[in-house]
Amino acid sequence: MVDDHALFRAGLRLLLQSIQHNAEVLEASTLAEAIALATRHPDLSVCLLDLNLEGEYGLDGLSRLKQIAPDVAAVVVSAAHDPVTIHACLDVGAMSFVPKSMPPATLALAMKEVLAGNVYLPPDVLAHSGSSETAAPVLTRRQHDVLRALGRGLPTKSIARELGLSEHTVKEYISALFCALKVNNRTEAVVTATALGLWSARSAGRGQ
Repeated sequence: MVDDHALFRAGLRLLLQSIQHNAEVLEASTLAEAIALATRHPDLSVCLLDLNLEGEYGLDGLSRLKQIAPDVAAVVVSAAHDPVTIHACLDVGAMSFVPKSMPPATLALAMKEVLAGNVYLPPDVLAHSGSSETAAPVLTRRQHDVLRALGRGLPTKSIARELGLSEHTVKEYISALFCALKVNNRTEAVVTATALGLWSARSAGRGQ
């Protein structure tokens, strides 16, 4: 959890631990501290990152974090939540975007989704995704695995290692997903899949 406001960190820590009682929460107030923690804890699963850290430009910080820890699911928790910023964060490798301005109950629901490994994006971003014109495709189990890995912001190399596939095969699955979702890139795929509710295992069919 990376935020330079100690009070917000304290509140978010209580929320996280109320959702997942056995969660180990590590805190940092600067990007340098966050990178040091990620280096010392290679098993780190989720990073909640504020874009507006003092003395840091948010997207650069997110990019540096993903370079150091590419397998970490980065979740941006920020006061800024315009569509351009949100899409830019997804482009850099963020898994989800949670506005700080949300009511406490909505923030709790968003964090439950994030801790369950699902993508959370603000409703106004999903409303403009164009997914209303796209029928939800039935994905194979393997396509669904690759889609969830894309949602976590994993690079192709990490997806291949995690799923025991070659990078070439992963790229083929990604291309097939783009066609099924009628999108042109990873960010569009994540937004469309979120709008269509494809993160649930129930959306996956059988086979490879």
